[in-house]
Amino acid sequence: MRLERLTELQMDALREVGSIGAGHAATALSQLMDMPVGVRNPEIEIMPLGEIPGVFGGPEQLVGAVYLRLLGDIEGGMLFMAPRDSLLSLVDLLHSRRPGTTKSFGREQEALVTHVASILGASYIAAIARMADLNVLPSTPSFVLDMAGAILEVATTEAGMKAHSAMLIRTAFFHEETKIDVALFFLPDQDSLEVLLGRLGIA
Repeated sequence: MRLERLTELQMDALREVGSIGAGHAATALSQLMDMPVGVRNPEIEIMPLGEIPGVFGGPEQLVGAVYLRLLGDIEGGMLFMAPRDSLLSLVDLLHSRRPGTTKSFGREQEALVTHVASILGASYIAAIARMADLNVLPSTPSFVLDMAGAILEVATTEAGMKAHSAMLIRTAFFHEETKIDVALFFLPDQDSLEVLLGRLGIA
């Protein structure tokens, strides 16, 4: 079974999972920052893997990404992706600094973004697991700052992914005047998608 071949009923169920997962992610970010964080109602769609680089402007767009492999009852991955400038704003927000203060990525900035993305991805995975009564855990996260096309190649080739399509959950987090655009890609393999839909009662 492939994501792009789902019925409208199955798509509606996955959209609900995506919305709940995004809400859990916003709550986790608020707790991490110890300050209120708003979340834009997520846009959720199914897309071929090859279209992922276009989400933030094309394969040559510089983005930061964190990849989490799914372990347990279902297999696949989660890919957190955001434009470089949004991630620098996130670093400033976490340090209670004015947006634009941080100009570049070093080890500290990479570690901070990886930590945040890991929490967001784990929150989303936990929401899926609770709704579908599955045991699912994220792997150790890996961060990369590169062009979007190169990041997609790493996530799908080196990680041995079997997915053909991705569920995009695109949203933005807000705190006062700071907006951080992010995208989460849920990449289940075909067998795991069937298991997930079966647990949701819509296989």
